[in-house]
Amino acid sequence: MNINATLIVEMLTFLLFVWFVMAVVWPPVIRALEKRRAQIAEGIASAENGRRALEDAQKEGEKLLAEARDKAAAILKQAEERAQVVVEQAVAKSKVEAEALIADARRELDVQLKAAKRDLYTEIAGLALKAAGQVVMEDLNDEKHHKIVSTLVKTWS
Repeated sequence: MNINATLIVEMLTFLLFVWFVMAVVWPPVIRALEKRRAQIAEGIASAENGRRALEDAQKEGEKLLAEARDKAAAILKQAEERAQVVVEQAVAKSKVEAEALIADARRELDVQLKAAKRDLYTEIAGLALKAAGQVVMEDLNDEKHHKIVSTLVKTWS
């Protein structure tokens, strides 16, 4: 065989091979590549949508968290204000009750003081009458007078 004929047969075989690959093998490979490209593009789009959804969810979460913090702060402030009002009411009530107790104690003290003075006046009057009776009954000299007063003082003490 001639080198030219071999070269032509090899070229024809190569062309036949290229045609076979282009006709039979190449279309499924291209379809697979296109399908894979579409899947990748779809995956990238889904990932981008997911990223955007995640950002939106994070923003919404931060917004809800800020609202919750504001509500908690408002509730805490209301509780503190209510506690302050309750404390002020309790203090005012305590003052009123303390003043009433002090007034009652003063009235009771006045009553007891008046009763003690009355009892003391009665006892002094009785002792004075007793001393006067003894003085009238006996003839007094300084010694007897001193003895009577000492006895009355001891009785009274």
